[in-house]
Amino acid sequence: MADLRNARRLGIAAAMAVTLVGTTACGVILYPERKGQVDGRIDPAVAVLDGIGLLFFIVPGVIAFAVDFATGAIYLPGSASNTTLDLDEAELVKLKNGEMDAATIERMIEEKTGEKVSLADPALRARRPDSQAWLPLDAMLNNSQFAALTGVRQQAAR
Repeated sequence: MADLRNARRLGIAAAMAVTLVGTTACGVILYPERKGQVDGRIDPAVAVLDGIGLLFFIVPGVIAFAVDFATGAIYLPGSASNTTLDLDEAELVKLKNGEMDAATIERMIEEKTGEKVSLADPALRARRPDSQAWLPLDAMLNNSQFAALTGVRQQAAR
């Protein structure tokens, strides 16, 4: 009876230890500075640690993967295919009335950055000055505003 009780305690302690490791051994805990990345190469070390959670218990491993992908902490820094902007070094460009069309904005961005940009590109992300959220341009504008700016009508269903 005592051996059965000790084995049960040992099993519960091992299960708790594995659950603790599985839920805390994710990229958010190890690399909090990576939060907010949207794309890039997956860090094999973080993926293996998250995978260990899958080996022992499904739920902690799935939670670890979900948290890391949702926050972007699973991606290696600097490996994203997109570029990010440092808004502290951003230059404000004012346009005159009547110059607010896609061609002018795209041309000015290309002149300032050397990068060709299409405002209708679904991968393009923008944010309002008073917000921290980066959203697709078509999500920030209503259908008529987006069509007037880019010349492209939005899809009816997203």
